[in-house]
Amino acid sequence: MIRTTRRIFIGEAALAVGLLTGAVYLYYFVAIWGLGDRFRESRFTDYVTGPGMHWELLITGVGFGTFLALVNAWSESPRLRRRPFGQIILLKSGLYLVGLTVVAALVQLAFRLFLFSSEEMRALMALFSPRLAVSLGGWLMASILAVNFLLEVRRKVGPGNLIALLTGRYQRPRNENRVFLFLDLKDSTTITEALGHERYSQFVRQCFHDLTDIVLRYGAQIYQYVGDEVVLTWPAGSPGTRIRCLQAFFAFEEKLTTKGRWYEATFGVSPQFRGGIEMGLVTAAEVGDIKRDIAYHGDPLNTAARLLELCKESPHSVLVTGSIQKDISDVPEFLTHWRGDLTLRGKSEKVPVFGVSPNREPSLPGAAMKIRG
Repeated sequence: MIRTTRRIFIGEAALAVGLLTGAVYLYYFVAIWGLGDRFRESRFTDYVTGPGMHWELLITGVGFGTFLALVNAWSESPRLRRRPFGQIILLKSGLYLVGLTVVAALVQLAFRLFLFSSEEMRALMALFSPRLAVSLGGWLMASILAVNFLLEVRRKVGPGNLIALLTGRYQRPRNENRVFLFLDLKDSTTITEALGHERYSQFVRQCFHDLTDIVLRYGAQIYQYVGDEVVLTWPAGSPGTRIRCLQAFFAFEEKLTTKGRWYEATFGVSPQFRGGIEMGLVTAAEVGDIKRDIAYHGDPLNTAARLLELCKESPHSVLVTGSIQKDISDVPEFLTHWRGDLTLRGKSEKVPVFGVSPNREPSLPGAAMKIRG
């Protein structure tokens, strides 16, 4: 999870730095630059209209944006997440105030060392009125709340979906070629009875937490969670997308196997997931009113869901259709196993179904063979 944490931190830090720097500049243009002609000629006027002000704005925005991202990354630690949400808000708010004080002190120190003498700094600070200090502090706190809100919404809807919702990309239905991977926990009923609902919820949550690194590594999007099931999707693009989809499944499988002893020690059971994969044309649309989301509709989702059902009676942990098998049949990394032309529930025509397993010796000649019957 170190790689996952680093990527999340870098993305959120860049977003926080950009938004807070923009907010500081917006305050400058509205409250200072816009009223510049009302200021009397003074040292303050020279300062706010000169290059020194821009350096201060940049240092403040970048410094505090980085501090905010560090606090948010720290607040995602498992120990802190177990605290009540109200305590987390109070703690983060206190840290933000400390961050504001530290950044302001560093900015003033930098200016005193490189731009102004001590006497000039005292004269300059004397020109700041209490009203200006209160308005600047209030604006920064409002900006902090807005940035944190956007970061939380971004996590809620998933990377990439926030821009789509803000721009209205899917207000009118759009056709897209996509690959879908349906993942479902094996023996979920038995595990629920053994653990109880509360422990089972913690168990599933930990599984999905371990899935996060796989999602980021293989460029997937999380479409939705449904109980102990999760649906991942990729733009269909080139055959490489289908390969990444299967790589993601087996990487997740391997990760759960590696952590099997930890799961056994913590929950008394080691998780296993099964999968169904299909690709094709779907319609993407923004749905809902009081709660909005981006939904996909089309036959590929129904087919992938039916394949997931077939996995319950299959010796293979993941099943694909012929359209996926064509793209991976010559890939040494996988072995494909023909399961037959099957009639899936809700479909009138038979569908060629293949089981897929990882090839443990992909370097051997003829290792990627297709087994029929």
